[in-house]
Amino acid sequence: MRLTAGGATDPGPRLVNEDAHFFDLALGLLVVADGMGGHNAGEVAARLAIDAVVDFIRATHERPDITWPFPFNPDRSMTLNRMDAALRLANRRVYDAGERDPAHAGMGTTIVVALVEDDRITLGHVGDSRAYVLRDGELVQMTQDHTWVNAVMGPGNRAAVDHPFRHVLTNGIGLGSELSPALSEERLAAGERWLICTDGVHGAIDADLLRGTMSGKSADSAAQDVVRRAIDAGSTDNATAIVLNID
Repeated sequence: MRLTAGGATDPGPRLVNEDAHFFDLALGLLVVADGMGGHNAGEVAARLAIDAVVDFIRATHERPDITWPFPFNPDRSMTLNRMDAALRLANRRVYDAGERDPAHAGMGTTIVVALVEDDRITLGHVGDSRAYVLRDGELVQMTQDHTWVNAVMGPGNRAAVDHPFRHVLTNGIGLGSELSPALSEERLAAGERWLICTDGVHGAIDADLLRGTMSGKSADSAAQDVVRRAIDAGSTDNATAIVLNID
């Protein structure tokens, strides 16, 4: 399989872009984060979280014998363990930074991480940034938002679309001293198109438009188009997307 990736971000109507993203196909790593907090602390949280994930995934890629900061779970694959440790490290880094600096107190971030190894993709996420896959013409949401409305009303409840608490998170990087990220693994197939994005994208354009925007394009063009369409549709937030094409 041949992998290509592209990413794009836009501040939208906001003065500061508190989203951040990173991708490196040599590591098989793609990350999107959406920071939150006053005085630009969201921007700090998103960057700290991504840097922590990248540092750990790179370290365990280059030196698999290094000492890990958390116990290895033998019931999980090596990749799931790496993902879990990377996200828990990111949480620790953001939480500790908020505790040290009063200007950054309470800062946090959502995050979606995708890690590709051979013919499998491992997903880890916290918050309401999302992962999707376009497979056989159908766009499938691969993560479920960690929000109050999902916890109370259940994922996919139509009444949640306009609920005043739809953006209230029940889980986030840096919001507590401990973290339990959502983790999953999927087998990849040629022809798939994967998208990870912030809520500035998926909150502005529906699945049908996302599907059409991702189809038949290079990964870079698709990522640029997804973000542009979200902004054109009136997104009220920063908008960020990474697209991964499997050929």
